Amino acid sequence: MPSLLRVRDLIAAAPSTPHSAESLERVSCLDRWTLARQFRAAFGTSPSAFRTMRRLDWVRRMIRDGMPFAEAAVEAGCADQSHMSRLFKRTYGLTPVRWAAALSPRA
Repeated sequence: MPSLLRVRDLIAAAPSTPHSAESLERVSCLDRWTLARQFRAAFGTSPSAFRTMRRLDWVRRMIRDGMPFAEAAVEAGCADQSHMSRLFKRTYGLTPVRWAAALSPRA
């Protein structure tokens, strides 16, 4: 389990940084197939999906704090705002614009 925690912590510390399978293998001292299987068993998702969720958590914080969508996308390591929006909608079922609007109190 310590090896899986190292991988999880590495991804969570910098979710905008992509890590190759080889680098995760080195950190965990496990081959990629064992790492993938054990990571999913321990955390309920793959390392890649875990990274995506951490990136979207970060995007939500930035948007909530008033950062423009395009800047939040770049900061989170997305190719552009539309890439971020597709990830966001696929994950949460609504666009970042609709999510941000739901945060605003109605007048």
